[in-house]
Amino acid sequence: MRSVVHYLLGCLLVVSAGWAAGAELSIRVAFGESLEPYVMADSNNGIEVDIIRAAFAVRGIAVTPQYVSQPRLATALESPGIDAVATLGRQSGIRTNYSNTYVSYDDVAITLKSRQLKLTQIADLVHYNVLAYSNAKIYLGPEFHVMANKNPHYAEAADQMNQNRLLYRGAIDVVVADRRIFQWMDHKLEPQFHEKPQPVEMYHLFPPTEYQLACRTSVLCDTFNQGLKIIQKNGEYDRILARYH
Repeated sequence: MRSVVHYLLGCLLVVSAGWAAGAELSIRVAFGESLEPYVMADSNNGIEVDIIRAAFAVRGIAVTPQYVSQPRLATALESPGIDAVATLGRQSGIRTNYSNTYVSYDDVAITLKSRQLKLTQIADLVHYNVLAYSNAKIYLGPEFHVMANKNPHYAEAADQMNQNRLLYRGAIDVVVADRRIFQWMDHKLEPQFHEKPQPVEMYHLFPPTEYQLACRTSVLCDTFNQGLKIIQKNGEYDRILARYH
């Protein structure tokens, strides 16, 4: 038994040393497929894809993205070919290894300005048709979870472009989405669907939602954290954010 333990420990040390030395390794990371501009499957990039790639690259590790539907993200780490999953957080309740926070979303409640709705607290949403992003009930806290369960007109959208389109058509009253995602989808409305955005009000009812990388091993998380610290210090992190303004 001792020889087996020593062998496994030796393997771990070799792998760790290889990463530290900048050996060319490759891992597969799962990303949600509809999170523009954070994740853009068609062009194989985006804020989160670029950050995770850059953080691992400075540690000598190449990242191969695997794009899955938003609802599947929570279980993606159960697939044997997946080494890590992006856009998860400790608030998800999933028991695994988590990295440090690498991105924060600015979630807001969005209404048409012409409707002149007034939202001052999360509980106000119970009176309206609300379309949130996938798994919002998990990430936006207990008060939002209670509201969603009480509201018979609450739903979640896997494809967030539908939030913009349905809001502008008057089919829903309130969208709950990250500000940057909603604005990015606005830019795609006319060229893709020949539809125009309308003036909106954004209500900041939620604190920033922080996301971590869920890793199969703690060693992988530690390696990512080291790389993340490097790109934050050398300016690459800020350059990535600036590319998607």
